[in-house]
Amino acid sequence: MNYDLVIVGAGPGGTSTAISALKAGGKVMILDRKTNVGVPVQCGEAIGKTGPSLAEIDVPKRAVMNPIRGFKIFSPNLTPVVYAKNEAEGFIVDRRVFDKELLVRACELGADVMVGANVVDLVYEDGKVSGVVARCFGEKVEVRGEVIVGADGVNSTVARISGLRKFIKPRDLDTSAQFEMVGVNIEEVDLMEFYLGSKVAPRGYVWVFPKSENRANVGIGIGAGMGEKTAYGYLMDFIKNNPRGKELCKDAKPIEFRVGAIPLGGPNPKNVADGLMLVGDAAGQVHPITGGGVGYAIVCGSIAGKVAMECIEKGDVSEKALSKYESLWREKYGHEFSQMLALRNLLEETDDEVLDDLAKILTGENVVDLTAGKKIGVVLRAAAKGNVKLLRLLNELRKLQLIQ
Repeated sequence: MNYDLVIVGAGPGGTSTAISALKAGGKVMILDRKTNVGVPVQCGEAIGKTGPSLAEIDVPKRAVMNPIRGFKIFSPNLTPVVYAKNEAEGFIVDRRVFDKELLVRACELGADVMVGANVVDLVYEDGKVSGVVARCFGEKVEVRGEVIVGADGVNSTVARISGLRKFIKPRDLDTSAQFEMVGVNIEEVDLMEFYLGSKVAPRGYVWVFPKSENRANVGIGIGAGMGEKTAYGYLMDFIKNNPRGKELCKDAKPIEFRVGAIPLGGPNPKNVADGLMLVGDAAGQVHPITGGGVGYAIVCGSIAGKVAMECIEKGDVSEKALSKYESLWREKYGHEFSQMLALRNLLEETDDEVLDDLAKILTGENVVDLTAGKKIGVVLRAAAKGNVKLLRLLNELRKLQLIQ
């Protein structure tokens, strides 16, 4: 079997790569180790409008559970910072439907698909990656391609075998646990909620993402190996003992439990080799603060598909040629990821008391700008006058060029 692109992984990064390449006239094969794409769900299921819009991929209507127009962030002492727009800026989706519908679109555009295909090795020819070996329903299959795309997630087989990423350091991972619950006492159905604090979620946060008026994903991500409990333990503590958590979940009933891992250590140093590209979690294209990855994967995948087809048409799929993909996606997100990785390391050392003080002077717009790597106004300095610890934090933010 010979193709232009062989894509390993049928998540949003893989399917957006496929859709982009197919629109450019490519012949594409998608392989996924799962027999049911999108299952199990391993994320909070929140997706902004920006990523799909930039990639020119419509969010499947069937997948949308609830439009979202903003958020509330609660500091350790439950001081709220609110961001709310008049219109929806994103959605809570059903990833089982979302992922499968994007795969359907790729198929309708002409992609071939193999589910239950577990890639176990790469094929090399003249020093170039030229195919994959997979086990599919007990049979060994080999699929050749001009360009192989690894979009196979945080534990990417393609990244590991190729040597582009041999392993992930534990400190660069968050572990997550999540309940989907019915009977949640949601105050505002179109606002997401986040809860911070070393006792709530060490180097992470608890999230409440409404799916309807009384249904929500209630989950947590914490730094791997951090804290005194597991992610599940901290999540249960929030539900049973946190004042807000108790009120939200006092009548709630869990209908699903999910666990996962989130790579927060920033992008791999290199995501291309001769005949090879990495996309999404496999490439480390995940926001180091929020842990969001779907939007970035969709945009980076769309770039990867276009660049791959350009290189194939020119007859040059060398690392040098495919590096155009690296340049384009890093031009769009590289600075943001670098800034947010530095901010993550700074916030890791910040006391809960300082986070409470910071919440008093931040606006929701400030938070949006900060997490996008943009500078916020110096008015914060005046508001923090006399608070030595907070001024020290603000000075560090200035050094990161996040304060004007």
